[in-house]
Amino acid sequence: MPLVVTTKYGCDRIDFLKMFSVCFNSGIEAKEFSKIYAVDMEQPRIKAPELKSVLSPLIVAHFLSIVKEIVKRGLKKDYVQREDNLKKVKGRIAIFRNERMNIQKERYDKVFCQYQEYSEDTVENRLIKKALLFSQQILQVAGLSPSLLPLQHTVHECLSAFANVNDQIEVWEVKAIKHHKIFKEYDDAIKLAQMILHRYDYNITNITTAEEEECPVFWIDMAMLYEHYVLGLLREAYGSLIHYQERGHTGYPDFVCYSPQVVLDTKYIPRFYQGSIDTYIVRQLSGYSRDKWIFPTQPDANIPCVIISPIEGDEENPFKNKPLEDFLQKEDRHLWNFHRIAVPLPMLNEN
Repeated sequence: MPLVVTTKYGCDRIDFLKMFSVCFNSGIEAKEFSKIYAVDMEQPRIKAPELKSVLSPLIVAHFLSIVKEIVKRGLKKDYVQREDNLKKVKGRIAIFRNERMNIQKERYDKVFCQYQEYSEDTVENRLIKKALLFSQQILQVAGLSPSLLPLQHTVHECLSAFANVNDQIEVWEVKAIKHHKIFKEYDDAIKLAQMILHRYDYNITNITTAEEEECPVFWIDMAMLYEHYVLGLLREAYGSLIHYQERGHTGYPDFVCYSPQVVLDTKYIPRFYQGSIDTYIVRQLSGYSRDKWIFPTQPDANIPCVIISPIEGDEENPFKNKPLEDFLQKEDRHLWNFHRIAVPLPMLNEN
């Protein structure tokens, strides 16, 4: 499994957490999040000081995006086995334990019972709550950076929804949990929760003492991450005017705007804004702009095609407080109605 490259195009200075935070705020779906990165916990850990404090918040962000969906739909309930010393018989009497705890001690007002209760306090929910508490600690250790504040707020919201769920769970219970085929969100949440607990050997105190110089092998699809990062910036600036992956006869353009009519596509090609546009890209975007499935009404003129590519810079969101039409003033010198926008990658401070 390939490792994220940290030596080209200043990738060791890219603020990945900020990029994921923008994706998170744009309402990215969990299935899309899963395409951006992957972790292999089975491989030997690697020394990567450049990636210090990147992986854990990244997994937490993914985990929280799924738990938010679970909370929105409501926690899954199931019959849970209970044991308790009660004043009235409930379920069945545990003969041997009742004799030891009550009869031998002449406590005839109590009966030790075993019974089932329909509750949210299932093993799966306890695992998720345990991972939420780990996530809360991970984010606290990472600090109060602007990139992490939305995640910290989400943790508090999710923990409130799990108020009636116990956080006590044994390691053997964690490993014995079976994945759900019907409840897809639970299946993904359980996998990520197990990953978070396994990352720190199921001990929350390891979060503050763990040596971050070594981390599991993981990769990030920078093209996909950049695409969703730009989507977050566009939606922050233009809201529902931006449509993502509209289905067309010629394919699925990254972004489409109908007012004004524009096709926008991200290309994670460093310094792309300096060179000529590849013929394949011209044909691809031209097909989108003439697609009747995407634009059912015939336009008065050729629909503008915009290519968005990365650049280093300090500007957080070049689209904010700026009409989309302003980016269509400068045309490519070789192509009619083709335009380029350089959207900066967020960079870490060198200090």
